[in-house]
Amino acid sequence: MSSNPPNLLRRFAFRISLWYGLIFAIGSAALLVLVYNLVALEFRGEDEQIIVAKLKEYAAVYQAGGAKALAAVASQENNPANEKSFYVNLISKRVSRQIIMPDEWHGFRWQDKVESRQYEINRVPQNAEKDYAFAEVKWPDGSKLLVGRSTSNRDLLWEPVRRTVIPIILAVALLGFVFGGFFAHRALLPVRQMVTTARDILRTGNLDARVPTRPERDELDEMVRLLNALLDKNQALIRAMRESMDNVAHDLRTPLTRLRASAELALRQPDPAVAREALADCVEESERVLSMLGTLMDIAEAEAGTMRLERRPFDLCRLIREVADLYQYVAEDKKIKVGTELPENCEAAVDPDRMRQAFGNLLDNAIKYTDEGGTVTISANRTNGQATVRFRDTGMGIPEAEQGRIWDRLYRGDKSRSQRGLGLGLSVVQAVVQAHHGTVTVTSKPGEGSEFAIVLPATEAGN
Repeated sequence: MSSNPPNLLRRFAFRISLWYGLIFAIGSAALLVLVYNLVALEFRGEDEQIIVAKLKEYAAVYQAGGAKALAAVASQENNPANEKSFYVNLISKRVSRQIIMPDEWHGFRWQDKVESRQYEINRVPQNAEKDYAFAEVKWPDGSKLLVGRSTSNRDLLWEPVRRTVIPIILAVALLGFVFGGFFAHRALLPVRQMVTTARDILRTGNLDARVPTRPERDELDEMVRLLNALLDKNQALIRAMRESMDNVAHDLRTPLTRLRASAELALRQPDPAVAREALADCVEESERVLSMLGTLMDIAEAEAGTMRLERRPFDLCRLIREVADLYQYVAEDKKIKVGTELPENCEAAVDPDRMRQAFGNLLDNAIKYTDEGGTVTISANRTNGQATVRFRDTGMGIPEAEQGRIWDRLYRGDKSRSQRGLGLGLSVVQAVVQAHHGTVTVTSKPGEGSEFAIVLPATEAGN
């Protein structure tokens, strides 16, 4: 393992915290700019409305009483020493008269301004803090009236924002990044635990390792539970594979040993008849091995979902009768009665050959483990869109501790080891039924017999 410190930029929690911090800072800055402009527009709009209103008022006075009346009213309302005083300038062809000149306006000359429309506010910078804001009205005779007032400029409004609001936003953004990183680190704890568990499994090969679970029920906790379930399933499959390989090696040892012994016998015997018999034994044992391998391949295909099925509507009662007739002679040899309880028709969408194989394995199993004089009954029915087939026998039964393992490949219970077989019959049944999207279950009591029930969908899945 590398001892170099981890690159922060490669950590998801750091990147997500950084992104959230940047988004928060950008959003805060945009909000600040928006608020500032709205406030500035509000202040400026209020000043401009006051100036325009006063301009209209003085224009009405001038038109009604002339320059003397305007000078009297303006002088009465304004004090040049007051910063809120209005600048009033009357300009005509005959005279240019500054009626009111506030102290702050001594550096202003109306000739410097750009000609504009009536009642339109014009601004000329006064200093770092204030502007000259004024508007004008013109009359047909060429005279005009200017009214203005000193107003705060944008920099003055922006200065307190820079001094207070911006540092606060930066501090909040930094705190958001720190706390965001903390919460992201906590939220991603299940992900880190999953990475640690996967790394431990790869390093040590210990399939028992699991990701710690939490009582929360969010998406990451659901992912943890699914990963643990996946690890459980993989461990079970690997364990089953190891057991199957052990059982295959054990069960193949006997026929292969016989095969080799028969072949050696054929090579040593000068008598052609004895050699021929030994070779026949070789063929029989090789068929047994090939049958076992073929069955294992079928089970593997079914479990992997790749078993080829030619499903079509078919009468299960017909299959049951065919299987019962096929095993009738075997049952008679053991003095076992095979009976059927079948309706006129029990149709389901199945692959007839595969389902005949499954029914045959169940009937063979029932006859094999039923004592002489016993009975085996096969029944079928179709209800609620499902077809059910039951195999009941009066045999030795299956201990409860073994009922969960009888479906394992090559598993043979203690009482069944005396019977000839591969230990694959029930595994094939389960694989074929599950490939048909059905289920197979067993109910059994030792000494009273067993009942195997197959439940199949009456129509093909998706139809």
